[in-house]
Amino acid sequence: MEVSVLLAAALVLAFGTWIPLAQLRPGVPDRTRLVHVAVGNAAFAGVAFLIAGGSGLSFGWRGFWLPLLGGVVWAAGNYCVFRASATIGLARAAGTWTPLNIVVAFAWGALLFGELDGFTPDRLALLGLAFVAVVVGVLLISGSQARTAGATGPGARTTRLRSPGLLWAVAAGVLWGSYFIPAQWAATSAQASNLPLALGILVGALVLALTARAPVRLAPRVAATQVGAGVVFGVGNLLLLALVARVGTGTGFTIAQLSLAVNAAIGIWVFRVPRPGTSQARRVLAGIAVAGVGGAVIAAMR
Repeated sequence: MEVSVLLAAALVLAFGTWIPLAQLRPGVPDRTRLVHVAVGNAAFAGVAFLIAGGSGLSFGWRGFWLPLLGGVVWAAGNYCVFRASATIGLARAAGTWTPLNIVVAFAWGALLFGELDGFTPDRLALLGLAFVAVVVGVLLISGSQARTAGATGPGARTTRLRSPGLLWAVAAGVLWGSYFIPAQWAATSAQASNLPLALGILVGALVLALTARAPVRLAPRVAATQVGAGVVFGVGNLLLLALVARVGTGTGFTIAQLSLAVNAAIGIWVFRVPRPGTSQARRVLAGIAVAGVGGAVIAAMR
């Protein structure tokens, strides 16, 4: 039990800090940032694979190419994460994509893997209430954006709900809630899927950078920060695998979403977007709490 608690605490800390760490150096293009994060993650995945014995990896379609495809999807989602964080702030962005990726993951499980089979009417009703909580929480978070910008009048709600920042965050939620589906179809162990997944993330990051002709080279200190963020993300991935093996998929996935609290705290009190103590910050925190409860209920019901 103590080991599981330590794993959970380290997991939440890793997943909650790697994005703020990647954003510590301002002025780095998003696609360049993503390449360096992907390099750090792939390097860590490779070292971890070798330390674990370097066995169990196959190069067939199911064992290699499907997890690699999932990594490409993750890279696209991560680009959306950076764009959303830069546009509407880390707290609002994380408060939007985190509950959404829970909902999307649950929907994939229900549609493709029959995870709603056998649900009683009471459990379906609880599921519906949880979805409502997620929607209300996301609206609270996105609503604070217009207040920060000083938007008023009857058209303010339409403007903020269609703002680019919110759309980037929604896209991140959809993609991050879907990237693991190819690995599930592969039907291989999580350890065997981890390395091709990391390689897929690297491939996706390189494609995004090359198509936009984004610079790949950074100053050594800046590059080290970005690669370090990728290593922290890789640590979080491995900790998640270890925790899920101990407490189960639904519980482990729910615990991982507690990283939202770390994201939000850093966004408000470090990056000061929105400024702490303001009504906007309180609105963001309220939205995160409501959406987080709904998302946690959904994840626990998987």
